Amino acid sequence: MTATALPVDRRTSAAHAATLEAIAAPGAWWNGPDRLAIVRAARTAPTCSYCADRDELSPAAIDGEHDNDGVLPPIAVEAIHAIRNDSGRLTRRWFDDVIDLGLLPEAYVEIVAITASSVIVDTFAQGVGLDMPELPEPVNGAPTLERSDDVEDAGAWLPLAREGRANILRSLALVPSALRLFFGTFGRSYYMAPDSRFALDRAQVELVAARVSAVNECFY
Repeated sequence: MTATALPVDRRTSAAHAATLEAIAAPGAWWNGPDRLAIVRAARTAPTCSYCADRDELSPAAIDGEHDNDGVLPPIAVEAIHAIRNDSGRLTRRWFDDVIDLGLLPEAYVEIVAITASSVIVDTFAQGVGLDMPELPEPVNGAPTLERSDDVEDAGAWLPLAREGRANILRSLALVPSALRLFFGTFGRSYYMAPDSRFALDRAQVELVAARVSAVNECFY
């Protein structure tokens, strides 16, 4: 922790710790050690030399290998680094290639949820001047292979839930536990949790979120 670290509400700290504990447990399509490896890959992605080399070109323009610890299959690391570093340039062709190379759509959904949830926790710590949270020990157990059958082919990259207002809800709903993980983490950092107490009102929160998204060139 830096000398200038900002104070953090205990409920926020507890919620972020609970997110990492949830990630360390077996999921639907990845076991505990693999889910923690997804977090480590997401943390490695911003300094990945291969990602930096192809940043000036298209994501598929050059051959190479992502920086990684060798726990996950290369196609999973590709998905994690691309989601973390280059989400604005990902295409349907890239997604189809990832699936054709052996990454199941359900496993991809879980990767998205874990990567996004860990980025929320890590960038929050960075923003308030804290050290990167330590990862818990993995919990033994096999994936449940859970998926929702209440989905439809709506012409999107993934099967979408038949009901739902936002596409991110409908797409993550393919793996219900992934949906719960992401929105459980996201809700604590946004104007969604029932017991949220913000110094900013909803309109101000939206203004800050939109500005940060614009600076980061994301699809918000």
